[in-house]
Formats: sequence, structure tokens, C-alpha cells
Amino acid sequence: MPFKLKDKSTLFGYDKQTSTFDTPVFEKDLGDQVMAEANRDGTIFINKGLSPKQKEDAIEHEKVHLNQMHQNRLDYTENEIIWKRDTKSPMKVYKRQELSEGDANLEWENEAYQS
Repeated sequence: MPFKLKDKSTLFGYDKQTSTFDTPVFEKDLGDQVMAEANRDGTIFINKGLSPKQKEDAIEHEKVHLNQMHQNRLDYTENEIIWKRDTKSPMKVYKRQELSEGDANLEWENEAYQS
């Protein structure tokens, strides 16, 4: 009896249309307030139900954060966000519960919104 092999995106659960070789994108339920998240492992989570344009914009934004993390300028823990504007700047640690994450006034977000 013949069988059909499943597509890699189906096996691994990534979004075939928006993923690239170096940045897999996974659709997840992220709640009402979050469009996407960049992860330290190089993946991006996007909220289910976004329009194709919203997905494109969110992924472009999150790729800036991935680049910031790759440059060791942005990092996070469950409770903190660590930011360093450039190689000459001191590192700043922010408490997540004191921030409105995604706010364009935050330095790392402003950089991503301007891209």
C-alpha cells in the first residue's frame, strides 16, 4: 500500500509561507495583545489569525529583535529585559512587569519600528 510523505512544515509545525532556512516561524495563540515574539533560539512565533500583511510586518519587526539578540544588545529572562544600545553603552536591566512591552518608546522597540 503506497503512502505519501508529509511535508517538513507539517512534521515540524512551522509556517511554510513565512519561514526561511535560518528563521523558522511558528503560528501560535499569543493572546489578544501580542502579534509576534522573537526567541533567542532564532525562531519567531506569530499570532494565529493575522492577515498576510500583518504577518509580514510582524516578522520584519521581530527579525530586528533577532538581530539585536545576535549582536548581544538585547536579551531577556522571564522577569527582565536586558538592553545595550551599542558597544560603548552600559547595559540596562528593565523589570518586565514595569514595562509596556511593544511600546515604540522603548529603545529596542523604537529601533525595530523604524526598520
